[in-house]
Amino acid sequence: MAPAAVAGGNEKAAAVRVLGGRMSPFTMRARMALELRGVDYELVEERFEPRKSDRLLAANPVYGKIPVLLLPDGRAICESAVIAHYVDEAADWSTAAPSLLPADPYERAMHRFWTAYVDDTFWPALDAASLAPTPEGRAKAAAEARAALTLLEEAFPARSNGGAFFSGGAAPGLLDIALGCFLPALRACERLSGAALLDDATSPLLSKWSGSFVAVDAVKAVLPATDEVVGFTRFLQAKFGVALPN
Repeated sequence: MAPAAVAGGNEKAAAVRVLGGRMSPFTMRARMALELRGVDYELVEERFEPRKSDRLLAANPVYGKIPVLLLPDGRAICESAVIAHYVDEAADWSTAAPSLLPADPYERAMHRFWTAYVDDTFWPALDAASLAPTPEGRAKAAAEARAALTLLEEAFPARSNGGAFFSGGAAPGLLDIALGCFLPALRACERLSGAALLDDATSPLLSKWSGSFVAVDAVKAVLPATDEVVGFTRFLQAKFGVALPN
């Protein structure tokens, strides 16, 4: 399969490669970290049918999952949050882009805490809101996703310090991309279910944040259109035998 060059807008060789999938929110997170830090990279699309590639299994023998960041010397870094931390901290490339994490140690800890909350609590609920086998299961999961968003709404003022992003700066940071990578799946879930998860009425701060986030060039370069994600979600629903209303 031919890899797709996706960043930088120039012809010089990419510094790193990302093994991933364009529709994978965790791949989106890794790519947004690279985009925001101004690092040239190449996206190498992985396919999982009929089997995972030897390349992926060699790069991530523990989980066999995407994304994986491949460094020029062949070393591999796995897990999207770990990749984002590496991209933020590595001195292997020179970049004037702002850090993805605040300078203050307490704020860095808070951003790491809420990133873990997004991954451990919000994402499983959002995923099940589209892919749970029964309508009752999906409704329960949607309620859990809304409850998680309520806590993130309450956390936003303190973390953002009155700014447009969780980062508190002029550009998105780690927590922004941690939550923002799931916006396409969230909007697709809303479209398919007909129920709002994130809007001005229930989460006014996050609703405004989401509009600011998707308007950032580094984000627009990565996020797919809602229609495309809706189609992908329908494919997954059919694959996993999700019971849908007639």
